[in-house]
Amino acid sequence: MRIARDIGRTTVQASYGQYNSIHQDNLFTITQPLAWPGYYRTLSALARAQVATKEQQAGLARAEVRRQVRRQYEAAVHARHRLRTLRAQDSLYTAFVRAARLRFRAGETARLEVATALVQQGETRTRLAQARTEYQVAVRQLQALLQRPQPVAVADSTLTALTQKASVAPGDTTFLARSLLAQVLRQQVAVARAETRLTQAQGKPGLSVGYFNQSIIGPQVVDGTTRTYGAGDRFQGVQATVAVPLVPGPQKARVQAARLQEKVAQTGLSRYQAELAGRVDELLALRAELRQRLQFYQQTGLPQAVVITRVATKAFQAGENGYTEYLLNLDRALRLRTDYLDALLQHNQTVIELDYLLSDDE
Repeated sequence: MRIARDIGRTTVQASYGQYNSIHQDNLFTITQPLAWPGYYRTLSALARAQVATKEQQAGLARAEVRRQVRRQYEAAVHARHRLRTLRAQDSLYTAFVRAARLRFRAGETARLEVATALVQQGETRTRLAQARTEYQVAVRQLQALLQRPQPVAVADSTLTALTQKASVAPGDTTFLARSLLAQVLRQQVAVARAETRLTQAQGKPGLSVGYFNQSIIGPQVVDGTTRTYGAGDRFQGVQATVAVPLVPGPQKARVQAARLQEKVAQTGLSRYQAELAGRVDELLALRAELRQRLQFYQQTGLPQAVVITRVATKAFQAGENGYTEYLLNLDRALRLRTDYLDALLQHNQTVIELDYLLSDDE
């Protein structure tokens, strides 16, 4: 780490004047401060830990974007299928309204049947408009997440149950070490630990080395002989200093504060791991319950919805059933289809959430 090798600024100083005698002398000094041995190694360890934390945070941000895009895509596909289901239902109610008007004109039924048919059709079209708005909103949000200037076209794909990428059994805690957020928090603990060691190293004595070169103009006695020196005659030497803190109290307080921050980071990691384990167990239980519901709809609910719609329509057209029973059967079939779509969306959202919580960004 280039920043970790920064040993501080070198000081270059120049002096000129009568600081030795009445003559105009000059002095050049170069001083370099140095830390106690081991400080730079500690600083490098902190820099590496901070870089690793940023890299893991970037991975977590990527996983969050993937999660949001997947959730929004599933919401858009769900809204599209719901829109299709309501359109099919609207076609049934449109035919029902037409038949009710014909029956009323022929004197075969009361005006209540026509009024009921119009109300039912109006409610369905209101739900249809709501579903159309939900689809448009979902597509726009998906476009915003993908940062596309043009509208996003959602493929006319079948809404199917997603499969979880990482298989985890209830009660299994091995995934806690792989979780992206847990890795970030664990790395923050490493950063806090490195900061504590750096704070401790900062309490060591400070060092400084220097070099000076100066003139001493005028006569000087050398080995009993008087000799006159000019500005071109140079005198040089080196110097070293050690800076020792006289009051250790502030440094001890800083070390204690760093250790407390390290404990806070460790506590945050432990708390998140406990919350993550509980959240994953909760989602696994919800996924299992949703799978059972989907199995019911796929094996029984949806096939029976088709049968109910077909038989009820034929019976109504043949005059075997009244409009009240016909509407009840249509509503029951619609509820089976929409409940299936809602359960499937909830299942897929649950799987996406599990994939996010268990993601290791590989």
